[in-house]
Amino acid sequence: MTALPIIAGIIILFALILSIRAHIHIQYEADELTAYASWAFIKIPLIPAPEKQSKEKKPAPAKQETPAKEQSAPKEPKPKGPNPLKNFYENERIEGIIQILKKLLAITGRFGRRFVNSFVIDEMILDIIVSKSDAAQTAEEYGKMCYRVFPVTGAVCANCNVKKYAVNINPDYIGGSFNKYAFVMELSLNPRKLINAVLLFAFAAVFKVGIRVFKSMTKQPETAQTAQKNTNNENQNISESGA
Repeated sequence: MTALPIIAGIIILFALILSIRAHIHIQYEADELTAYASWAFIKIPLIPAPEKQSKEKKPAPAKQETPAKEQSAPKEPKPKGPNPLKNFYENERIEGIIQILKKLLAITGRFGRRFVNSFVIDEMILDIIVSKSDAAQTAEEYGKMCYRVFPVTGAVCANCNVKKYAVNINPDYIGGSFNKYAFVMELSLNPRKLINAVLLFAFAAVFKVGIRVFKSMTKQPETAQTAQKNTNNENQNISESGA
């Protein structure tokens, strides 16, 4: 009886630990990209990567020359086993492969929605200053930049859970001849939801696609089986006629 409370406590502890969100902070400013991840009280720098302390390597001792071994007789090549990819193609053909790909795409679509739902964009701020050599080029570049940026940010906000966002694109007619960019993003991840999404995808892929692929790769093609049976029958008839 004492084991049940201990097991229940361990399960509750793991559930609480996995419910703590992990955060990823990304910032780009002045042509410098920085990123770090944090979980609870742990902070891990991602970009730039932390420098590893180089350890001094001791010189390896000189290897003693060994006398040349007598040449051994060439080994006979081992007979090649059945090709699993060839078996898979001959068993499934194009129609079966297309059905497997459709199932895999459907599973990936469901996994993609669960995977995206495990992330939350807490903050996304993009600042762009457009500037070219003259006013006409600046105005043209400003229109192109709006055409490229706003559809992408709109798609992100429509398909992801975004709490706070701001996109500022401004033309600078007298500042210079190059664009300036600044970007800040704060992501939070629920480990429990991510693990659930990965496990569900793995189980669905194994039971709906993986088993069929494994059977097709290990099963001898029908044509080969038929040819083998015909050969055995012919050999049996020849032996009976000779007897």
